[in-house]
Amino acid sequence: MFAQHQVRGTVTDNATEEPLPGVNIVIEGTTIGTSTGVDGQYQLNVPSSDQVLIFSYIGYQTQEIAIDGRSEINVSLSEIELVGEDLVVVGYGTQRRRDVTGSVSRVSGERISRIATQSVDQALQGVAAGVQVTPSSGAPGAGSVIRIRGVGTLGDASPLFVVDGMTTDNINYLNPNDIESVDILKDASATAIYGARGANGVILITTNRSNLERPAEFNINYYRGFQNVARTVPVTNAREYAMLANEVALNEGGTPPFSDPDQFGDGTDWQDEIFRTAPIQNLNISASGGTASTSYNISGSYSSQDGIIRENYLDRISLRLNNEYYITDDFQIGHNLALVYESYQNAPGVVGSAYRGDPTIPVFTEDGAYSPTDARASVGNPVAQFEYDSNNENSRNRIMGNVFLNYYFLDNFQFRSNFGLDTNRVEGRSFSPIFFVSAIQNSEQTSLNVFNNFTTNILWENTLQYQQQFQDHRVEALVGYTVEEFSTENLAGSRIGIVGDDPSLWYLNSGDDSEGVTNTNTAGEWGMESLLGRINYNLLERYLLTATIRRDGSSRFGADNRYGWFPSFALGWIISDEPFMPQTNWITQLKIRGSWGITGNDKIDFYPGVPTVSGNLNAIFGPGEDVHFGALPINLANPQIRWEETTQFNIGVELDLIDSRLRGEFEYYDRVTDGILVRVPIPSYVGATPSPFVNAAEVKNHGLELTLNWRDTHGDFMYSFGVNATTINNEVLSLGRGNEDIFGGGVGVGGMLATRTIVGQPIGSFYGYKMDGIFQNQSEIDAGPTMGNEQPGDIRFTDFTGDGQITTDDRTFLGSPIPDYLFSFNMEFDYRGFDFSAALTGQYGNEIYNAKKQARFGTPNFEESALNRWTGEGTTNSYPRITNGGHNYNVSDFFIEDGSFLKLQSLTLGYTLDASLTNQLGLRNLRVYANGNNLFTLTGYDGYTPEITSGSVIASGIDSAFYPFARTITFGISASF
Repeated sequence: MFAQHQVRGTVTDNATEEPLPGVNIVIEGTTIGTSTGVDGQYQLNVPSSDQVLIFSYIGYQTQEIAIDGRSEINVSLSEIELVGEDLVVVGYGTQRRRDVTGSVSRVSGERISRIATQSVDQALQGVAAGVQVTPSSGAPGAGSVIRIRGVGTLGDASPLFVVDGMTTDNINYLNPNDIESVDILKDASATAIYGARGANGVILITTNRSNLERPAEFNINYYRGFQNVARTVPVTNAREYAMLANEVALNEGGTPPFSDPDQFGDGTDWQDEIFRTAPIQNLNISASGGTASTSYNISGSYSSQDGIIRENYLDRISLRLNNEYYITDDFQIGHNLALVYESYQNAPGVVGSAYRGDPTIPVFTEDGAYSPTDARASVGNPVAQFEYDSNNENSRNRIMGNVFLNYYFLDNFQFRSNFGLDTNRVEGRSFSPIFFVSAIQNSEQTSLNVFNNFTTNILWENTLQYQQQFQDHRVEALVGYTVEEFSTENLAGSRIGIVGDDPSLWYLNSGDDSEGVTNTNTAGEWGMESLLGRINYNLLERYLLTATIRRDGSSRFGADNRYGWFPSFALGWIISDEPFMPQTNWITQLKIRGSWGITGNDKIDFYPGVPTVSGNLNAIFGPGEDVHFGALPINLANPQIRWEETTQFNIGVELDLIDSRLRGEFEYYDRVTDGILVRVPIPSYVGATPSPFVNAAEVKNHGLELTLNWRDTHGDFMYSFGVNATTINNEVLSLGRGNEDIFGGGVGVGGMLATRTIVGQPIGSFYGYKMDGIFQNQSEIDAGPTMGNEQPGDIRFTDFTGDGQITTDDRTFLGSPIPDYLFSFNMEFDYRGFDFSAALTGQYGNEIYNAKKQARFGTPNFEESALNRWTGEGTTNSYPRITNGGHNYNVSDFFIEDGSFLKLQSLTLGYTLDASLTNQLGLRNLRVYANGNNLFTLTGYDGYTPEITSGSVIASGIDSAFYPFARTITFGISASF
């Protein structure tokens, strides 16, 4: 012991010369060792000065160095030259892409920031195989509906988002310029670490951060542009409308309303009256850098977006603080915080009114008042709605982020504690004045509605990680304990008789307190407790194993099934590194991987395992007519229900060819969701509605995914091409007993439902009558089959039962809103400062139900396709005579249209000034660019867009005339110094 020799030194990266923390240093043949600190320095007492030190670090070549009596040994380690050495983010950590055994798609922040969009989720459209992103609306700030590998539940099928370790259900608040990377976890091996929340996939988002000892850098990015409606619906002009309206009256036995349709000409284009060219702008400023003990990344942004519909806007201010502080070499703390304030105004619901508006009526009367438009079309004046239905003010304050600490000890261990908080406060008020436009568009008194919604999510995670490399073996182990609590409260009230129209009077106390007073106040909370563990094992850099398990407990479920176990297992084999494989530049890497696992779904808006009892259900009865106080269980609980569970099998092949210029992935996935919560009917005498839930339904999704990317450089010219494609096969395997049919998707009038979910069909399939042509004359009607009261020119439906009559039993499945194929194509070119990129996305094999054409109240306007209607025997066999209702407006494939499309999603052209010029300006980088989003769509559908979705999986693909998408053109400049 007294003869010990001390050795010290610094270990650095051979390429960057930056210090490497956590390098393992072991005396050969012993267990004596140490590791470098955050500054790359180490110190070790050795028994003898003639021994050998082994320096090893994950991802770097191991070195063996003889001491030879020296007291200072500085070492430079070189990275292992392997394909796919870039890191990807996985649950609770990172992995070399080479070592990943699960299905993970990565999107760089650079690619997202190059698309001038204010929505991160829309920037993800088409970027990864198996991921379908559909904007929910064209309104400013609207989110998207994201589906990963199909729809696996009858409830909420959206994925889990994790931002810097903090879980959330939406990412609408994120600034795209703050994104460092997005990692999309798709199979069970990747998502099982999130257990009961991973069945629909997980999207991990990492925001920008900096490093130690890095000079300060400032970045400015500003763009400004305009938006307009990408497509309008072709409808008839005034002359054509008057002609068709006359036909409607004659066909229905009435008097034609117009004596001379030709007098009207084009008339009023109501769509043109509500849509506008709207400005959009965004400014982002960031500063990053690091000292010897602190790294920082601070950014602030301001964005302003007016809607393409008038009286609609969103202003957002955000601030992000991502800092890390190194207290000692082994102890680090940090935070990732985002503060967001939004002010917005919602547009009135004018799209349907403009679509149906009578074009023969002008916007204003001769005396300047708003024209009443309900004489025939039974809709209000859309332009008047802007004045009377747009008096709303709304705001949102959100604080989201986490504070964490990392402690490194015993050379190979890391303890991390992470505390996350997400608070979201939304408040607003809407005012309606006294006005009169027509009998259906008026208000006899002022009214005010005020609401306040506050939600809080608190997360505390503690994980312990172990890493060790033993010669040809590398082990990484993780265990953790997490708790999470969610709470929400809503408060709302309304009054009538507000004393004035000025916004300074938009407070409840300024209204009448004797009548018309309402108030509501609701709240809810639930919690989750979890244990998790994962082991990654690497043998000879060729054989990979990953095993994961998580145990979740939720207060949403009853005591009998409060906890669930979610395991996964995966193997990988890097065949290209086997000795028997020929060493050639054609195959750089070939890896096969497979996984199996079980994940859960907790995205439910109810407490199916907790009963609800309502009090104050009082009644007066008895001889004395006394008040008897009562209570009743209005929502029955089922303590036996459990998590929805998804069992998924995945097998994939990864290829790197031709010196890694061509990279590809091919995967097959098979996922079955069992125990889906569905309601089972109970006898009405029980007195509780709705019916209780049971775990009964089962749904299967399976398909193939293909990703190919080519990237090459020739001198100053760089070019790349990428394509990804996905097949989706969705099928319901079982439903609950007594509830074999699930109808949904209300359309038209009379409560008609357009979708039916049954065993053997995709979720939410369209269901109705199938056309068999048009009755051309009375003889064809007499020959049947008929529903009753048909006339020549009406639709002839198919008689599937063969009984000569058309009944509800003759309905059939008419298609699915779920596409059979998803695909995208992207390209990029760089040449001497010029850069060009383009991305196309599309889908094939889905149908759309055109409900806006079916819903008719009075005589609204017609789509141009109505000009091809039946007008007499032999004129057409595909479009019926013009009527406002009746036989032809049953749910049928007459309203089904092909939803396939190909869209030019984005197009960018930029120029970066030469370094010699930017240096003279005192800048590191200066780039100017132009960008276009949603430029055009090739589709056979005549609506505003073929991208139709819904938050409900059993009512998707139904177009009821919603806020259309915008085409956006922006011009920007970015600089760093």
